Amino acid sequence: MLANRDRARDTIHALSDQDLVELLAEEFSRRPNLRPVRDDVTALLSMGPALALQHERAVANPAAAAVARTRIVSSALRSLVDEHQMLDSTAVSRALGKSATSRNTASRLAAAGSVVALPAAGHKLFPAFQFDTERREVRPIVAEINQVIGAKDDPWGAASWWLNPTAFADDPRSPSELAVAGGHEQDLRDMADDLVTD
Repeated sequence: MLANRDRARDTIHALSDQDLVELLAEEFSRRPNLRPVRDDVTALLSMGPALALQHERAVANPAAAAVARTRIVSSALRSLVDEHQMLDSTAVSRALGKSATSRNTASRLAAAGSVVALPAAGHKLFPAFQFDTERREVRPIVAEINQVIGAKDDPWGAASWWLNPTAFADDPRSPSELAVAGGHEQDLRDMADDLVTD
């Protein structure tokens, strides 16, 4: 057993920094307990050289450390928004068959914790997968799970969980893709339960 660990350690040690980050991201995706932190950890690892320099400065200046952490988190969150379709409150109203001027529909849904509402530059962005535009409703499984995982209190965490791939039941699709595909309601409930019980 120890010989296997030593061989694995030597193999990992031989990887380039980029290959190591990619390997860790894949491994985090396969482990349900680590999925929620995968993006943050891999973003930090991929920024290794810049972080080392910031850490040296941060020792002398705690305020600089706080700013550096905020920038790292902001860039990870920005990529989440850039990579997935988002709706503003007007588009949510349209998706639900309401008047385009009825922006309070989205606000009510967010206040109830039924949808993920991401605060961004003074307004809210809503990941589009949450809405079934044919039925003109919030997907029932999405509203149910958003309540379970606390989307109202941690919208960025909830969005990260929904939008990132998973290895649950050997299916690499993200929870949002499973919700849109339909027929995976119990799988999604199980995944959400695993998330909140960890």
